[in-house]
Amino acid sequence: MRIKLLLLISIFTLLYTNGFSQTNTDPQNNSLELSTGFNSGSLKNLEFAPVSRYDYNGLFYSLNYERKTRNENLFEIRADYLATELESDAIPQLNTDYSKIGLGFSYLKQIFDKNAFSIHLGLQSQTTASLYRDNYYLVDQEFGVASRFTYQLNRKQHLASKLTVPLVLIRLRGDVGLDGYLLNRYQSALWNLEYGYSISNNFGLRLSYDFKYNRLQIPNAFRELQHQVNLGINYKF
Repeated sequence: MRIKLLLLISIFTLLYTNGFSQTNTDPQNNSLELSTGFNSGSLKNLEFAPVSRYDYNGLFYSLNYERKTRNENLFEIRADYLATELESDAIPQLNTDYSKIGLGFSYLKQIFDKNAFSIHLGLQSQTTASLYRDNYYLVDQEFGVASRFTYQLNRKQHLASKLTVPLVLIRLRGDVGLDGYLLNRYQSALWNLEYGYSISNNFGLRLSYDFKYNRLQIPNAFRELQHQVNLGINYKF
């Protein structure tokens, strides 16, 4: 646990130093957030084990960076880490450790802004590495579209919702090799709902909920459903 926290703090410090050293950026256009929360999920992966469904839950950690351009467009980077255990009532002997590392990039262009309500639309890239026991692993690379809706309640508070739909999946499976899938065989959606509160000009709090569903139609069926609730503190510069 200490190693994980030290790693997150090191990354946080590195990104903060890099962003702070850029003298050509406008104030308040950058935001760096460190957050943690609770993850609850269900997984079915018949390629890994003949279990109808695994359940898992645990704490996860997230580091987010957001850059707003002069045209109000958004560039976002998000890194996540989760370490937990897959548990099954059907075959408890097949319970196993499970960890995931995710890295996402998105660029969203503002297409509407009126009466404190704005809409952004753009592209999303998400890389996720999942590690099971016995050195079995999956590396997923998703490319898709994303939309973000924001409503400014007042000067200090806002509500936002972001929907991401991957269109292409490239998957590396252990020693099996590399495969690619389109919408006819891979369906996925990630929905985020957040509430933000500004403590001061430089600091704020964010409470958010994430819902993600993955479905891959292959002979060895793969399904995953996740719920995440997290609280983060961000620094604006």
